[in-house]
Amino acid sequence: TTGGQPVESLGSALPENARVVRFIEYARLLPHVDVMITNGGFGGVQTALANGVPLIVAGDTEEKPEVAQRIGRSGVGLNLRTGRPAERQIREAVRRVLDEPRFRERAQQMQREIAGYAGVQRAADVIEQVVGSERKPLTSAA
Repeated sequence: TTGGQPVESLGSALPENARVVRFIEYARLLPHVDVMITNGGFGGVQTALANGVPLIVAGDTEEKPEVAQRIGRSGVGLNLRTGRPAERQIREAVRRVLDEPRFRERAQQMQREIAGYAGVQRAADVIEQVVGSERKPLTSAA
């Protein structure tokens, strides 16, 4: 995807087997991919892991280096340690993630863990607990 930029901004040097669009929902795309190359944005990373997709991260702004380190350390993918990887780095990383089953296995393990959290239900339970709890009246320190 172009992240919202016009597709034409990429020029015509794309391979014939590539399809470029301005935007696509991760939830629709990720069940069909073998590896995700990302800048390490939180939403994309979480959606990839929720779908058991291993990651390759090249990000160096905001929180992205920290996210990239966590991906590398957890074994769910590779941290390229740069925001501007060379074509060779990307190619080698993709080949490695596809060739070494441990990345997909770890991403699928993380997928099972995420599914077990029942996040929406847990959030609702916490909100109900907080809203329903008795509040202590504020006392003055006078």
